[in-house]
Amino acid sequence: MEKGKDSLWVHVASVGEFNTIRPILKRLFPRYQIILTYFSYRAKEYLNLQRDKGYFHELHRLPIDLPPFMKVFENRIKPKAILIMERELWPSLLSFTKAPKIWLNAYSKGGFWEKWLSKKFSLIVTKDKISADRFLSYGCKKVIFCGNLKFVLEDPPRVELKVEASKLIVAGSTHEGEEILIKKAFDKLRENFKDLKLLIAPRHISRSREVAKIFEGYRVSFRSNELPEWDVLVVDKLGELFSLYAYGTVAFVGGTLIPIGGHNLLEPAYFGKPVLYGPYTHKVRDLKEFLEEKGLGFEVKDEKELYAKLYAILSEEIKGIPFDFKGYAKGLLECYLSAIDEALL
Repeated sequence: MEKGKDSLWVHVASVGEFNTIRPILKRLFPRYQIILTYFSYRAKEYLNLQRDKGYFHELHRLPIDLPPFMKVFENRIKPKAILIMERELWPSLLSFTKAPKIWLNAYSKGGFWEKWLSKKFSLIVTKDKISADRFLSYGCKKVIFCGNLKFVLEDPPRVELKVEASKLIVAGSTHEGEEILIKKAFDKLRENFKDLKLLIAPRHISRSREVAKIFEGYRVSFRSNELPEWDVLVVDKLGELFSLYAYGTVAFVGGTLIPIGGHNLLEPAYFGKPVLYGPYTHKVRDLKEFLEEKGLGFEVKDEKELYAKLYAILSEEIKGIPFDFKGYAKGLLECYLSAIDEALL
């Protein structure tokens, strides 16, 4: 434990919740000793890889949710406050620890347990207005509506492309069955846009050569050994997709034209790019609704609609509604940090 710093106990369920709270941890890390706990065994390997990256100082699995275990752990780390992400409402954690409790990205499902345990928090910061109103109706001490913390993204590292493209489609996190539909749309689009290029990132890079074969007949290059000229660039390197969305004219996010449920729709929108996706978005429904509300999201049901929507955007028939996603995210993050700082005074 670093001397001279108050400690904060931060609890997440698993990887998703950790990734959501990362921008907050990055800002709190220099000022506090961050003790991170998690519940899911599956998160251990991933979280261990995040050590020494400026998010937390200690990592532990959540103690067994019985009063003696919670009391012993709290007495050891002596936290100034306990920050809990989303729905990690453990009765002993909330009832038998003394430190003030802050609930972040909170949302309401209703029910007796929620009504009882929500009153254990000194501050609740919600992801939606309906939840804020419900928690206030319960008689909770302090409730603030800021918005969905998932919409706060960290700036990705800048990467360079060798080839400049005046019009570029970036298709990210694609699955088997989707690339052939993208190719059919790309074939037709090239008849009207001769300089159009495609950057395609399969969800699993082990499929990169399989994907490259689909585009035989074009000048195909791999990101790991990018040629000076290409029509189609297949991304076979991990960790670059978010950064590469910045170069696109328009983006398509995979796992949506087949029943996977969708992947991160926000990353291309972060750069103000129009985002296309298929009808299978049940895993990212809140992100889809947000993008459509802001004029950045467009659903396509099949190959024909994919072509039509890409054509309309590339020919500037559809320009989308300008939206400063970075500015929105910055304001949302500041809302959370201001609420936390006030609670920790």
